[in-house]
Order: sequence, then C-alpha cells, then structure tokens
Amino acid sequence: MAGGRVRRLLVRLINDDNVDLYILATVAILFTILGAAGISDVKTLSSVVLGLLAWLALSQIKSRRQLDQLSGAQRPNPSALLQPEFPPDLIARRAASFDILLIGLTMTRTVQGMRSDFPAILTAGGRIRVLVLDPDDDALMATADRRMAHSLGAGRVRQRILTTLDDMTALRARMEGRLEVRVLSIIPSAGFNCLDVTSPRGFVCVQHYEFQPTADAGPIITLEPKDGRWFQHYVAEAERMWEAAKPWSQLDQPVAR
Repeated sequence: MAGGRVRRLLVRLINDDNVDLYILATVAILFTILGAAGISDVKTLSSVVLGLLAWLALSQIKSRRQLDQLSGAQRPNPSALLQPEFPPDLIARRAASFDILLIGLTMTRTVQGMRSDFPAILTAGGRIRVLVLDPDDDALMATADRRMAHSLGAGRVRQRILTTLDDMTALRARMEGRLEVRVLSIIPSAGFNCLDVTSPRGFVCVQHYEFQPTADAGPIITLEPKDGRWFQHYVAEAERMWEAAKPWSQLDQPVAR
C-alpha cells in the first residue's frame, strides 16, 4: 500500500506544471546547506548557481509562452466578430425562422425581399414583428436622412417607410397570423435581425449604424446562444426598443399620405 501511495505521489509530481520549480528550489536549498556546512567548495557552488540560473531562465520562458497562449485563447480576433457585410446565409435563416423581430430605419429591402417568406411563416403559425421609424415625425425623418450613406431627403425616407407599412397592411389584409408592426420615435442604435432567439438555433444579426457612412453602415455582428452574455445583451436591447415603440395605428387601413 505504501509503495502504491509513493507511485501515485511521483506521478502527480511529474505531471505537475510546477515540477521544474520544485526541483529548482530543492537543489538550491540542498547546496545552500552544503555550502554553509563547508562540505561543498566554492567552485562547485558557483557551477550549481549558474546551472540554477539557467534553469530559472528556461522556466520563465515556459511560463511566458503559456501566458501568451492563454491570452491568445481568451482574446478573440476582432475580424472574426466584426464583418463589413451581412452573412451570406441570413436570407435563408430568415426564411426558415418561426419567430422574427426585424428592426431598422425603413426595412424596405428586407420586407420586400421576404414577400414570399412572410406568408409561409404566418401560415405555419409563426410570429413576425417589424419595427421602423415613425413616418409622422418630421424631425425624425430629417435625422434619419442624415444618418444614411446617401441622402435621399426626408420625404423619400418617409416614403420608403410608408412602402414598408403598405406591404405589411396588404399582408395583414389577405391572411391571418401573428403579424405586428410598430413605429419608433428615436433612431435605433443598430439594425436588428432577431431570429428564433428563445430556441437553441437562435440567431441575432446586428448592423451598427454609423454617422454619415461612406457605404453601407457597419460593422455587422452575428451572435448565437453559445455566445452567452452578448447574445442575450442584444436580444434584450431589441426587446426594449420593441416595448418602447407604439403600434402602427394604420396597420388595418390603407396607408395614404
């Protein structure tokens, strides 16, 4: 039994990452005692000291490499998180989703691109929520125009939003389903595609809104439930904006302006 305990102790010691430091400390203490007792001469002690210093230097190199590896593993590459374009599978992901929250300035391209997908989602019992700027707020339209890459004029921005609302009104008129549209009285911090966020296959695509960008606003950030805190962070922000918005009162009526 004693032999087995010794073997386990030796195995644990050999596998310990600090075994080199244990050996270094043991040898240093041993030769300090030998030198103090006069058993070891100065020449031998000098050689041992130099050897110990070399071993200590090697241990420091090993430690620094381990720290560098750990630091690299914990620090993600920003290029992997921040992209200049939307992910190529975003359209397919939206079409296959059951619960969708879309937030943007006008959402014209997105809504028109999903004209054939929206009915299928609603027929399957899914939920669609769309949040755009309030077209009745003149100051908000002017501010939104200044945030775009190419100025359209406040009137054109309003018309694009009304086109989105027209599409939603027409969709509601011809079929049943869980379709909600709201309008926001402030410029959102980002555009959001929140897809099935309560399921394991949840997905959030966030487009950062720039001030007077020279091209499409960016960067684009994509997150999944495995991203933990930041996935939940953006989901919560999108839901707060939805709650702060007001229902579009003309959803069940033809939009005229």
